[in-house]
Amino acid sequence: MSKNYKKHQAYIAGRDKMKVAVITGASRGIGEAIAKALAEDGYSLALGARSVDRLEKIAKELSEKHGVEVFYDYLDVSKPESVEEFARKTLAHFGDVDVVVANAGLGYFGRLEELTEEQFHEMIEVNLLGVWRTIKAFLNSLKRTGGVAIVVTSDVSARLLPYGGGYVATKWAARALVRTFQIENPDVRFFELRPGAVDTYFGGSKAGKPKEQGYLKPEEVAEAVKYLLRLPKDVRVEELMLRSIYQKPEY
Repeated sequence: MSKNYKKHQAYIAGRDKMKVAVITGASRGIGEAIAKALAEDGYSLALGARSVDRLEKIAKELSEKHGVEVFYDYLDVSKPESVEEFARKTLAHFGDVDVVVANAGLGYFGRLEELTEEQFHEMIEVNLLGVWRTIKAFLNSLKRTGGVAIVVTSDVSARLLPYGGGYVATKWAARALVRTFQIENPDVRFFELRPGAVDTYFGGSKAGKPKEQGYLKPEEVAEAVKYLLRLPKDVRVEELMLRSIYQKPEY
């Protein structure tokens, strides 16, 4: 029996025990909360964001606290070459991945005619093309592992929001991407996670807002991700919308 064969068998055995999750926009907010939640469940992690210093701190904390392996690197999903490089390094490090959480996103708000071309293009690059690039980069690996792709959109991915039309348009489009990816790739499970207002720094706001103002906490969104990933492999949840009980129900 060759050494290479034994090495390959050991790798396969290790893969059966180790689950690897990729998370974009992982340096704070929902992405950071998901990273912490999955580390608690024993996932090895590949974290990407533009704030590498924050990623380094998170990686150290999770490795020491949960004993999981954490790879991190710079990632700007608005740049094709950045996504490709991050995916290349991640796959070289872990071999394959089981979960991809496309979480990176941004928003500019105001009347449609007040948005600048630059603002609209930036939202399209991150919220739409960033999702497409991320899933595309890891799709073959997810097919090999029978994995899961979770795309974090918003509760406005299927409704309208005055003074948020540009942001809403990108989330509707991202919703269409998720469904098309699912139809074309039935061997991978695609989940659209649709949180309502969340207490983060999103849109330039400050974190620490009272729950009574209608905001979920990032940790509550992360718990939903843990729930989705604990389901049997023959269960596909195509979308999950969650909002604070203090947020007005709008559809």
